[in-house]
Amino acid sequence: MNLSAQEYLAKLLAKENLSVQHGNYSTASFDVVNRVLRLPLWKDKGKDVYDLLVGHEVGHALYTPADGWHDSEKKIGNIPRAYLNIVEDIRIERMIQDTYPGIVRRFKAGYKRLFDDDLFGTNERDINKAGLMDRLNVSSKGRGYVPVEFSDDESPLIKEAMAVKTWDDVLIVCKKLFDFIEANKPEDESEEMDIGTPGDESSEATQEGEESMSSAPGDEPTEDEGDGEESDGNMETRGKGKKEREKMEKEEAPAGHETWTEDTQREREEDLLEKSPEKNYEPSGQPQFSSGISEKNMEQMLYTYDVAKKLREERVLDDAYNSTYIHEECKADWNETKGTYKSQANLIAKDFERKKAAFEYSKATTAKSGKLDPLKLHSYMISEDIFLSTTKLAQAKSHGIIMFLDMSGSMCDILEDVTAQAITIAMFCRQVNIPFEAYSFTTTAYWRQEGTGIRRIKPGPSNLDAENVKVVEMFSNKMNKKLFDEAAFTSFAIAKSHSYNRRVPYHMSAHSLHAVDGMGSTPLIQTAMLAAKITNEFNRKHAIQNTNIMFLTDGYPDGVHIERDEKADVTTSREMMINFNGKLIKGQSGRKLYYEILLRLKEVTGATIMGFHLAYDSSTFGQGFINVNGDGRNFPDVIKEWRK
Repeated sequence: MNLSAQEYLAKLLAKENLSVQHGNYSTASFDVVNRVLRLPLWKDKGKDVYDLLVGHEVGHALYTPADGWHDSEKKIGNIPRAYLNIVEDIRIERMIQDTYPGIVRRFKAGYKRLFDDDLFGTNERDINKAGLMDRLNVSSKGRGYVPVEFSDDESPLIKEAMAVKTWDDVLIVCKKLFDFIEANKPEDESEEMDIGTPGDESSEATQEGEESMSSAPGDEPTEDEGDGEESDGNMETRGKGKKEREKMEKEEAPAGHETWTEDTQREREEDLLEKSPEKNYEPSGQPQFSSGISEKNMEQMLYTYDVAKKLREERVLDDAYNSTYIHEECKADWNETKGTYKSQANLIAKDFERKKAAFEYSKATTAKSGKLDPLKLHSYMISEDIFLSTTKLAQAKSHGIIMFLDMSGSMCDILEDVTAQAITIAMFCRQVNIPFEAYSFTTTAYWRQEGTGIRRIKPGPSNLDAENVKVVEMFSNKMNKKLFDEAAFTSFAIAKSHSYNRRVPYHMSAHSLHAVDGMGSTPLIQTAMLAAKITNEFNRKHAIQNTNIMFLTDGYPDGVHIERDEKADVTTSREMMINFNGKLIKGQSGRKLYYEILLRLKEVTGATIMGFHLAYDSSTFGQGFINVNGDGRNFPDVIKEWRK
């Protein structure tokens, strides 16, 4: 299910820019003051059910006062809360369907699915032997799908209930329904009950401590002893204590006024929620939900070359004598070594041009031009092929390359070689005019780098933790020759500083580097999510047909943490569910999440994803293999075929 599409649907239905939040909620709620609609994580029962649920909750958000939400703590006379729920659902669903006729079909098909799944318990009992409110509930929601019968005396009340327009109308109709049911109860169930009429000032028969019914939605609610929470003043419904309130409400329903369809729906609403499969020794519950990484935090994660350069220059001023960035011996080494990189890039470029030409000629088409060929006129008596012909070469696809280089601490042994390869690929791209960008990625503990210009990223509720992640631009095709040479040398020098290679004739300490170039862990999951944003912007800018995303890493992804949402009230499992560009990615381990995110990254960008797992030795060769082709093969089988 595409969550982004459903959030847009909610905003369009509401005709305002509501803030829509999915999360680990037991039920939907609406913050009237801050205009936040919170939606639970429902199972994927098809688009009809999801559109029904979203449309229903938007209807409540638009039209239902705080007193009208089904888990409101306000007592309105002696009318059972279930009566108000049933009639208010009729009102808001009719209003949302009148406003958007196109959603009527979704409501009908959605309720058909819910009745088939027995959400209301109608598969177990004969609805026509039930009380009036149960029959009204099923009739209004089923719209004829479940046949419901009403007597001649009941029909006028049903017609009036189906036509309510305001919350005051709901209160009045509920009072009439209550009185009718009370008057028609069997004698052994009847008992004297006094219930106030909305706005009836003459009714003084209320008992001490009991609130008389009010027709004004803005009246102050009475305090309830359900969960002891004080009102927070923003008319926000809460899921905490939901089960306790519903149990109390059910127990307090007067004899003859029970509504088992409403009670069954509330009991089985939890079955609509997404759940993790039960496993041994693991807590059952809903996967922990994350809304992903916000746009603001993605911007905070990314350090452009210009920003990184400025930070490095500040570090040079602090320690010019030992600075890696202006180390004379390293510069001399670079001037000598870059010729080797250029030679390797030239060989790759020649091979690329050869394959490109072969593709163009293999797909070439030949056609007659319509003009006579003077060199063939002598054979006009014996051949019809006397016209000039033209050959049209096939157009090769435009290519682009984006590289993400792991700068975690374990890369020290191989960082020089990997950086050299990245520089070589960049030189090749420049030579054949292929757009490219290269980034390093790792983490940096903010508390160690405070005051250095490293950004502290603060995740919001349900956000994926990216507090210490930094993705730094190394070089790109946007740079002119002078700037590219400078950026390539900087990457070369950083690699030398971090390297454990003892053959280097000079020494540069990693302590002389700015924190922006420091090593940390391996935030592959967060980087892959940022890669989607970077790649889509790259494709739009260059109109690329074939983009290649390369991850060069020696390790597994870091474990991820989801920031706590204080409004969440559902028991969660160890499994995680992350919203990545509108689609939910599931996984319990970081490796599983990374696998799913790579598949989604391919869908979002249309790019070719290439992950290079960099082994230190034969013992780690193949450990990072992730099969994204879906053929189920393990690394030994794949490498055996590759070696052939």
